[in-house]
Amino acid sequence: MKRFALVLALMLMLMSMPVTALAQEAEQGLTRGEVADYLLLAADDYTPGLTKEDLIKGYGSGQHLEDQRVTRIEALIMLSRAFPKLSSPKGNDLRIGKVNGMFTDVPSWAKEEIAKLSSAGILLGYPDGTIGRSDRITQGQLEALTKRIYALQGTNAGDDFYEYVNKKWLNESVIEAGEPMNGAFVELVRQNEKNIKNIVDDLLQTKHSPGSKEQKITDFYTTALDLEHRNEQGIAPIQGYLDAIEKVGTLDELFAANLKLEKEANFGSLASFGVMADAKNSSVNALYFSGIATGMDKNSYVSGDERKKQIYLKYLTKLFVLAGDKEAQAKKQAEAVYAMEKELAAASLDVHEQGDVNKYYNPYTMEQFAALYPSFAMTKLMKETGLGQTDKVIVTDVGLAKKSAEYLSSSHVDVLKSYMKASLLMKASTMLTDELAQAAKAFTAEMYGVEGEKSQQDIALQLTTSTLSDLLGEIYAEAYFSKEAKQDVESMVKQFIEVYKKRIMALDWMSDQTKAKAVKKLEKMTVKIGYPDQWNDTLKDVKIAPPEQGGSLLSNLVAINNAYIEKQKASLGKSVDKGQWMMSVYEVNAYYNPLNNEIVFPAGILQAPFYDLKAKPEANLGAIGMVIAHEISHAFDNLGSSYDENGNANNWWTTEDYEKFEKKLQSVIEFYDGIEVIPGVYNQGKLTVSENVADLGGMAASLQVASMLSKPDYKSYFEGYAAIWRSTMTREIAHYLTTVDTHSANKVRVNRTVSNFKEFYEAYGIESTDALYVAPEERVSIW
Repeated sequence: MKRFALVLALMLMLMSMPVTALAQEAEQGLTRGEVADYLLLAADDYTPGLTKEDLIKGYGSGQHLEDQRVTRIEALIMLSRAFPKLSSPKGNDLRIGKVNGMFTDVPSWAKEEIAKLSSAGILLGYPDGTIGRSDRITQGQLEALTKRIYALQGTNAGDDFYEYVNKKWLNESVIEAGEPMNGAFVELVRQNEKNIKNIVDDLLQTKHSPGSKEQKITDFYTTALDLEHRNEQGIAPIQGYLDAIEKVGTLDELFAANLKLEKEANFGSLASFGVMADAKNSSVNALYFSGIATGMDKNSYVSGDERKKQIYLKYLTKLFVLAGDKEAQAKKQAEAVYAMEKELAAASLDVHEQGDVNKYYNPYTMEQFAALYPSFAMTKLMKETGLGQTDKVIVTDVGLAKKSAEYLSSSHVDVLKSYMKASLLMKASTMLTDELAQAAKAFTAEMYGVEGEKSQQDIALQLTTSTLSDLLGEIYAEAYFSKEAKQDVESMVKQFIEVYKKRIMALDWMSDQTKAKAVKKLEKMTVKIGYPDQWNDTLKDVKIAPPEQGGSLLSNLVAINNAYIEKQKASLGKSVDKGQWMMSVYEVNAYYNPLNNEIVFPAGILQAPFYDLKAKPEANLGAIGMVIAHEISHAFDNLGSSYDENGNANNWWTTEDYEKFEKKLQSVIEFYDGIEVIPGVYNQGKLTVSENVADLGGMAASLQVASMLSKPDYKSYFEGYAAIWRSTMTREIAHYLTTVDTHSANKVRVNRTVSNFKEFYEAYGIESTDALYVAPEERVSIW
C-alpha cells in the first residue's frame, strides 16, 4: 500500500482551484525532490519497484538537483514516468476528458511523454493552447493530476471507489441518440418505457369505448405520432395569439393579449402563479407567485458564459424567424429578450436558496401585492383567471417579483411583446411543426452536447408517458408491481424509521427537548409505497380526440393542461388532498415532501438494481435501503428541518441545538465543496448541502440496519450503493449540473460519502495511505 497520507486540508485546497487549466500557482512551487518523493509513494500500487532514478534522470553531470524548483513540464514528465502504463480512455473517460489535446509550447524532448498524458485525457492546459512549460507546479495541482490517473485506471478501491466498482460499465457505456446521459437510473427508465410501450401496443390492438382511459391513451399517442398533420398546419394553431401580440401597442393591450392566452390555453407568460399547501398552515392550499420566468437558469446568465449566451440568442432568433420575422428584426428581438432575462435572473434567488422557507415564504396581503405592481393590473388578472378567491399571495422570490414589476410598465411594452412571442413558441415547440421541434433539439444539442435524435415513436411514447401518467400508472402498477414487493418495502421503511429514532436518541449534541420533537416528527411521517391508494381522476371528463376526429397534439395537450390547472385553481383556500402524489407511479425516483411530512417511493424505482427480492440483503440495503434512509433524512436536512411533524414551517429546535446543527451543516458544506467532478469541473458544497446531509444520514442508518444481519457482507452493501450511481454524460451536462443540481455529482456522492464510515475502511482495508482516506476527526456526520 502507498506510504503517504493525502492530507484533507491539501485536498480541499486543491479541489477549490482550477487545477485542470493549471492556472494558479504558488509563488515557489515544488522542488524536483518533492515531486519525486510524492510520486514514489503515489504510484507504488500501480508501478511496483519504482525508484527515484526512474523519475529523475539527472543532467549530463549525473546531478539530480533535487532542491531545484521544478518546472511544470518537468513535473509532467516525472508524472508520466511514475505511471508508465496508462489505460486507454474508453466510454466515459473519452467523454469527460480532453483527449489528445495539442499544446504549442512542448519542447521536442518532452513530446512523447506529454503526448501519452494528453492521449489519456489527463491534461487540459491553458485556454491559449499552451501547457505553461516553465511555470511552477503546486502540491495541489500534482495531486489533482494523480487522482485523474487513479480514476482512469480504476483498479484501487481506496483511491477511487466509484471507478473501482463501475469501471467496466463506464468503459462500455454508451449514450442513446438524443439523450444527454446514461446510467443506472436511465437504464431503469428505459426498461419502464419498454413496459409502457407494451401496454400501449396492446391497447392499440383494440377499439375502446369513448371516454375510457384506454381510449384517451391510444388517441393521445396517435396524435403525438401524427407529425405529418402538424407540419401541414404549420403555426396556424397559434397564429391568432401571435397576431394579437404583434398588434399590441400599449400596456393595456399587452395585458389583454396575455389574458387571452392564459384563459384559453394557460400559456400566459407575464405572471407565474401556483397553488399548493401553505407552508405555515399545510392543511390549507394557498396562492404562490414568483414573477416573470427566464428561459435559462440563473447561472447561465450571470456567469458571463459567452458560449451559452450565443447558443440561446441563436435559438431565440430562430424562433422569431419561424414566426415570420426578418432575420435582422429577429436578432434584435432576441438580444432584447436576453438582456431582460439577464436582469431578471440577476435579481432572483440562487438555486440553493429556493427551497429555504425563510427565503421563499413572503406573504403579501392583496393590497400589498397590488401595490407591488402599480402599472400592471395584477389583481384583475387574478380575478379573470380564477385566482381571486384569496386574501394573500405568497411571493416566493421577492427580488424576481420586484424586477418583474419594473418591466411590467409602459416603457417596456416592446421587449415584453418579444418575450411573450418567444415564450409561446417555446411552449408550443413540441406540439406543432417539425421545424419548431428541430429548433428546440438543435438548442439542446449545442448547449448540452447531445448527439443524434430520438425516433418519432420514442418521442411520442415519452410524451404520452409524461402527460398521461395518472391513466397509465394504474395499468402499469397492476401489471408490474406486486403486493409482495409493496409489503416488503413497507416493512423495510418501518425498520428504518425505528433505527432512525434510536440514532436520534443517541445523539450527543442534541438536547432531550429537541430529540423529543424530532422523534415525534418521525412517528407522524407518512409512508407511500408503489402507487396511490386512490387514483387521480382529473382527466375523467377531458376529451382527447384523434386526428380523424379533428384532434391534434396541441388541442389535446391544452385540454389536459387546462384540466390540471383548473383543478389546482379550484383547490385554492380549501383543504389539501394529502393522498395526492407528486410523481408518476413508474418514475425512477423518490422524494420527501416537507409540507406533508411524507416519504414516497413509486413502483418505478422499486426494481433491480435498486431493489431485488432475490438479491443479498446487504446489496438491497446499499441500494434501496440507502434511498429509503436518504429520504427520511431529508426531514432533518437544512431545509426539511424547518418543518414540524404536521408539515408546517415551525421552529421546533432550541436555540443552542440549532446553532450546533448549523455548525455541522457548515462542516458538510466544506467537506463536499470543491471536489473535482470531471477534469475542470467542481462540486459546490453550498448548493448540494441538503442532499449531502441526506446521503450521510441515509448511509449511517442503512449501515446500522446492515449491522443487525448475521455476519454482514459490507462489500455487497458498498458495491450495491456505488452501482446505483453509475452514470455517464456529456461534459456540457456534467458542468451544467454542478451549477443547478442540488445533488452532488454521482462520483462525489459515492467517494466522498463512503469515506466517512469505518465499515468502508474495514471492508476494503483502507489505510491512511489511500487517496480516499479521511482521518476520523475530519469525517463528518449529523444523523
